[in-house]
Amino acid sequence: MDAGASDDAAVQGTSNDAAVSRESAASLGYISDPYIRHFVKHPQRRAPLINRGTHSRFEGVQRILRQFISKANSDSERNNGQVVVLGAGVDTSYLLLRQQEFDVGMYFEIDFAEVTAKKAATIFRRTANLRSMLPEDTQIAAGGTEIHSSTYNLLAGDLREFESHVVPKLFARGLDCNKPTLFLSECVLIYLDSLQSDQILDWITRNISNAGILTYEQILPDDRFGRMMIENLRNRGLELRGLHAYPTLQSTSQRFLTRGWHRAAAIDLATYHEHFVQKSELARLAKIEFLDEWEEFILLAQHYAFTFAYTSDTYPFNSMDLKKI
Repeated sequence: MDAGASDDAAVQGTSNDAAVSRESAASLGYISDPYIRHFVKHPQRRAPLINRGTHSRFEGVQRILRQFISKANSDSERNNGQVVVLGAGVDTSYLLLRQQEFDVGMYFEIDFAEVTAKKAATIFRRTANLRSMLPEDTQIAAGGTEIHSSTYNLLAGDLREFESHVVPKLFARGLDCNKPTLFLSECVLIYLDSLQSDQILDWITRNISNAGILTYEQILPDDRFGRMMIENLRNRGLELRGLHAYPTLQSTSQRFLTRGWHRAAAIDLATYHEHFVQKSELARLAKIEFLDEWEEFILLAQHYAFTFAYTSDTYPFNSMDLKKI
């Protein structure tokens, strides 16, 4: 295996790591996700601080996703919104939306073929109740690496070839540049060189007239914890190639504002946990597990951030206070 293939395999492995953490949090009751267990062959109970962080990450993403879909579909035209998940891994958000009877609209997921093939096999061939959650016209495609339907599409693609390879697939499956579109990226763009990830954002800026994006990524590489975080990942064959280009909350926001996006804001996970998770929910979490590593949790959470931005003042979030994402 050459160095490039080895690097790709390591990045692909982060999908399984995230799924194991999510299954751990779900099995203990931190989050409600009855589907993630189907994608985890070897469950592991994570430490309380990881479970708590997984809860905040999950809640933050689901909050934005549901608000977008609810607002986009509250207009006179139904199914008006589109969601594009970059580096989706085995994320179960689409299934959760269907379970909760959200009017999802068009939903696209993109990842390496090696990842999408496993996800497609789990959904389409191995687990009947997952297959039943998909549209009636769902078909397996691209040699088992993709799922196609009129509204949900799982697509194989390398984000380093976004404009040349991924975009044509999105268009072929019905992406509409004139519809409000939410892009989601959880610990994905940061594994690309900043030039490559910037090219994705530049394509969105040029082509999607009403776009928003939520990213969840590491920040603060230059303090003691940040250097340790980088070294730990490097020992697993993982390089955060985009981290030093956008290392702070301010720089992750400016990344979009300098491209002419209408608004952008970023908060770290510690702030989200303290100010946006309801007190009643925090009390419920405290009953699940005692968190005696509180200072370590805060330090960890300060090194992960949500950044939300949108391009137009007509975006479904145009009246939202971005400090309260």
